[in-house]
Amino acid sequence: MTMLKVTAAALAMLPTSAFAQTAEDEIVVTASGFEQPRSETGQAIEIVDRDRLDQLQSATIADALQTIPGVRIATRGGLGGQSSAFIRGGSSAQTLVLIDGVRINDLTSPNGAFDFGALMTGNIGRVEILRGPNSVIWGSQAIGGVVNIQSIAPVDGFEGRMGSEYGAYDTKRMNANLAGSSGQLEGSVGGSFVNSDGISALAGGTERDGYDNLTGNARLKVHFGDGFTLDFRSYYNRARVEADSEFGVGANGLPVSRNRQFVGYVGANFDLLDGRLQNRIAYTRTDIKRIGTDPVVFSFNNFNVRGAIDRAEYHAVFDLNDALTFVAGAEYERSFASTAFEGAAPDVARNELGSGFGQIIMRPVAGLTLTGGVRHDVYDDYGGQTSFGGNAAFSPNDGRTMFRATYAEGFRAPTLTEGQPPYGNPDLKPETARNFDLGVEHQFLGNKAQIFATYFNRRSNDLIAFSSISSQSENIDKVTSKGLEAGLNLNPTNDIDIRASYTLVDAINRSAGANFGNRQALRPQHSASVTADWQTPFGLSVGSSVLIIGDSFDNAANSLRLNGYALVGLGASMPLTDTLQVYSRIDNLLNADYTLVAGYNSFGRNATIGVRAKF
Repeated sequence: MTMLKVTAAALAMLPTSAFAQTAEDEIVVTASGFEQPRSETGQAIEIVDRDRLDQLQSATIADALQTIPGVRIATRGGLGGQSSAFIRGGSSAQTLVLIDGVRINDLTSPNGAFDFGALMTGNIGRVEILRGPNSVIWGSQAIGGVVNIQSIAPVDGFEGRMGSEYGAYDTKRMNANLAGSSGQLEGSVGGSFVNSDGISALAGGTERDGYDNLTGNARLKVHFGDGFTLDFRSYYNRARVEADSEFGVGANGLPVSRNRQFVGYVGANFDLLDGRLQNRIAYTRTDIKRIGTDPVVFSFNNFNVRGAIDRAEYHAVFDLNDALTFVAGAEYERSFASTAFEGAAPDVARNELGSGFGQIIMRPVAGLTLTGGVRHDVYDDYGGQTSFGGNAAFSPNDGRTMFRATYAEGFRAPTLTEGQPPYGNPDLKPETARNFDLGVEHQFLGNKAQIFATYFNRRSNDLIAFSSISSQSENIDKVTSKGLEAGLNLNPTNDIDIRASYTLVDAINRSAGANFGNRQALRPQHSASVTADWQTPFGLSVGSSVLIIGDSFDNAANSLRLNGYALVGLGASMPLTDTLQVYSRIDNLLNADYTLVAGYNSFGRNATIGVRAKF
């Protein structure tokens, strides 16, 4: 399935009211790096949990992200094609992505952006999306936002999940996960497999570009009592992507990329002062390898690249009293990248980074939380960078109405490819951004309905972009991005779930030159999403969804227009037993002809049928 089509929304289980536990009561981690109620942060955060993924029948994480206001996905080709996330008009390089708490942005790519093409939903338990900068906690790349992806977490007792589906283009998916706890141990382990004949990546091709994906995940926590635990996490992904060559024979080319991603986490958590001081020490490892082959000689599709990030972290949270919490941390990171084209000797780049941050969370009166923090990073190659941020959350009526306000700074240091020879420019400065947003949420009809709206305004400076004149990356001055996110969530009964959102984004180039005043490429000004689900009295669940995307441009000159489009999905599910259910969906029901990225293909109408079990 393409990353930018609407996945049909069909309830997989008895629906849970969206507001039975209000959004303000949900626990988030992206605001401060530790668990806290969403009602205590002024930042704009959305959560997509396992039940919502099943409800949407989302095949990929990118499919699910399309329903989030302020988030757009652009995919080059079919399943497994390069997929970029743009949050509030920011570039894909300005979105920090974490998997089980470990950074997985691809430092071997030119701009360090994460490719969502390989990220399936099979064994994902939760996705947390923070919209807007938060470099105080997360450092570099958290300009546009943070996407924190978590595999299925351990549960009390025992839980098993299995699923299998078959769809158009001979697409097969399978996944399984076991989770549970016993005595001092709690853990979760799973795996998933995807195989598809696919479609031609480039428009006009006659041969199909297939895709294979194998993913494994594991988590283990050991409790030793007295507030001391050891925490182990790992995620592995191996994919084979067939593509077409923009630089070779075109839409019937035969390049193949074999990609591998691994993240590992080893941590210790211990509490002091009767639990008021929580400490976490961790070592994380990110390892990425990509090998490309192409029958065409002297093609940039023949490559061998490798990247690795090693991080050591110490984070602490101290609850002085009910009204005051201190957050602090220190981090050390060492990164490495090796790039080789056409069998040549690899070009190697390295960097080291030391960071420290502090944050204060104050609750002066009931319903009001104030947060402020500062971070300083020191890079081997780029020197120091200081970031500030603050936010406020206030409810005058026990959470029924929430007012939020945020001021946040973000930055992105040049990647090893951008900033170091032979391809990079050592004179580059980090990108920086200043953002403020104001938002309100209100629940009514006995918490059966919620409306929300957020205004945001971000100014980015010293953006890094490739210059065809100097043949290397340059700082290109500034871009402004401002707009509105608004929506309605409605649960008139426990069997009906309706969610609608609209986003207005004005992402404008403010750099002097020929492109001044132009819109940023692949950022539509208008977008909207609607999902509606109903569980009938006899067990059948039906749902539909609509994604509406306005016009956009595919280049900085705004000379190549991409027409807007609307995609409709339809789906259903039916329980066969207490643990087993069958489901199906039709994507792009009206067979719309649309383009996500100029020159690349997209899926027409297609159908899928599947079965899943939970026990």
